Amino acid sequence: MNQKYFNAFSRKLDTTLSGEALSNIATKSEFCQRKRRINPRELLICLMTTMGCDKTETIADIQRRFVEYTGQDITYRAMHSQLSKEAFPEFMREALSHLLTDWLAPAQVFSPQSPFSRFRRILLQDGSSFALNDSLKDSYPGRFSTVSPAAVELHATMDLLADQVCSISLTADTASERDCLPELAELDNCLLLVDRGYFDLDWFSRLDMNGGHFIGRCLNGVNPLVEKAWSERGKALELDEGTTLKKVQNRLLKKQRTELAVCWKLNGKEEFRARLIAFWNEEEGRYTWLITNLPRDEFSLSEISDAYRLRWQIELLFKEWKSYANLHRFNTSNPHLAEGLIWASVAAAVLRRFICQGAKWLAGKPLSTRRVAMSCASTLTQLMMALLHHRRAEAKRLLEKIMAYLGVYAQRAHPKRDRKTGRSKLGLLPIGCC
Repeated sequence: MNQKYFNAFSRKLDTTLSGEALSNIATKSEFCQRKRRINPRELLICLMTTMGCDKTETIADIQRRFVEYTGQDITYRAMHSQLSKEAFPEFMREALSHLLTDWLAPAQVFSPQSPFSRFRRILLQDGSSFALNDSLKDSYPGRFSTVSPAAVELHATMDLLADQVCSISLTADTASERDCLPELAELDNCLLLVDRGYFDLDWFSRLDMNGGHFIGRCLNGVNPLVEKAWSERGKALELDEGTTLKKVQNRLLKKQRTELAVCWKLNGKEEFRARLIAFWNEEEGRYTWLITNLPRDEFSLSEISDAYRLRWQIELLFKEWKSYANLHRFNTSNPHLAEGLIWASVAAAVLRRFICQGAKWLAGKPLSTRRVAMSCASTLTQLMMALLHHRRAEAKRLLEKIMAYLGVYAQRAHPKRDRKTGRSKLGLLPIGCC
């Protein structure tokens, strides 16, 4: 084990969860204006441990764990009173932001031979919805009002090269996904991968003008002007130039993908040019479309298709949150409590990914984030308790034990397949791994 790296990693884990930093966050968010028995640091560590290491369904579960972990005689009423505060979700959101600021670091890199190595960041954008207590329908109305009157959606931006979420917003399930896209000013020399719920030609055009790039799913029914078309093998197709897509769509290929150079007129004046890639979907009996502004002379049709498949990593991230960090419907009618527990669940998942990155670097082998999320619940609980009670020597010993275990038992199952057909096909490799 690289002792120098391990010591630095251990210090970062400890200092990020220090009492001073978290007390400042609690004061600024007005969650804690004076000294109380439930202090912010203890609460955050206990919530992260409970959400990440135990099955948690009720506030009583949290109260019992807090008493067990801290040794304090805190009643259910006192715990519920603290978590019901209007400032509780603000504190948890700011605490999560603090964790990401300290723990977000490069974890993967594209090989120099890959055309995707040119990008400063590669961001994946998507949202995940789930139901809340029906009584919260006024605060968080759901799209499917009959089945789930109350529901929220977490809109997440994931940094692929960090293999970690980097930005999250929470809205009612009825809110527009497009309003949660990253700021254009932050996307210079970045590549953004989005699903069709974020399709917005005007936004894509402005991103293009700001030096950013994107690959996204198209809405069905788009009808730009077609300027040129090619088969998957690069053969030019004979189509009438300047005709609309709908007029030539039935002449596109079905046994192989088709690429088109297209143009839209925005607001009747500005022209926006892009590439469309068509896939024939046999089950649905129609084409599926990808849109991108990546230049054709640098990025092939196959490379764009393979790059879009990397967006699946954010779907796996959501699955981790819901399966292994207790992100689910809590039986509470208090909107502040419900939102605060959502941020606590995400914080627990962020902790797991942070430990995964350290273990991967020390093992020198790619690890499965899913296997990490499933592993070491009891030892991780002991680690968090050692940190909670400032037993630093014990915490280092437990952290070393966790990382040694993960380095052996959480390795990715098929690294060769990853390089051939999976996430490493385009040259995406874990930093520090052979």
